[in-house]
Amino acid sequence: TSSTSATSSTRTSSTRTASTTSTSTYTGTTLVTETMTTTPMMFKLSGVCKYKDFLNGLTFREEGTTVSGARYFKALETDQFIYHDMDCDGGSNGIKRWIIDSDMPDPSVTEDLDRDNKCNYHARLDTPNITDLPSAGVWQMWCGLNWVDTVLYLDTNGDWANMDGQYESNVLELEGQFAQHNCPQQESLNHLQFELQGNTKGGFPWYKAKTAEQYIYYDLSCSGAAGTTARWIIDEDAPNVNL
Repeated sequence: TSSTSATSSTRTSSTRTASTTSTSTYTGTTLVTETMTTTPMMFKLSGVCKYKDFLNGLTFREEGTTVSGARYFKALETDQFIYHDMDCDGGSNGIKRWIIDSDMPDPSVTEDLDRDNKCNYHARLDTPNITDLPSAGVWQMWCGLNWVDTVLYLDTNGDWANMDGQYESNVLELEGQFAQHNCPQQESLNHLQFELQGNTKGGFPWYKAKTAEQYIYYDLSCSGAAGTTARWIIDEDAPNVNL
């Protein structure tokens, strides 16, 4: 396999958007429309204890909001979730908290979102605040024998962040001058036009060149090993969109 990290620039006709909300009001005889566009929040989790090491490095993306108004998140790589629960066992006398859990939350309820009638999860952060998740905070995490105060980090600043996979443009064109940067073996990539083929299982778009067997796709781990940096890739091999 011959692959190249996509550090050369690409061109799109417009920016990507996740959701658009329009509000219209009348001022006299004039209709005024205000449009707000939002992009799903994404972050990479780190700092978990060894017992829960499989959570380290997972990238979480905002999936929506629950009926309480809190956002909830799903890992791109596997079925792991972060959500806010008003009472984790549904007893109506519990503590409000953020939860990291392997069970999918039900966004239509405010209590016991995983519907297991008990407080069973990986980690919790007790707070009534449904708006903000701290980028670094002390969570109580189950580490095999007991609950351990653990500083978890939610990194929103990586190259992988905000790759929500939604583009208004269906065509990309490479602008990198490979031959002028000591890379003549990749000169054939200059000015190739790539057409959108669809989305991978992770929700990211992938593209194929119109005139060559060349592809652009986003890979969370190009070697399949944990801890590998997520990246956009230009490759002569087609991506497996089911992974």
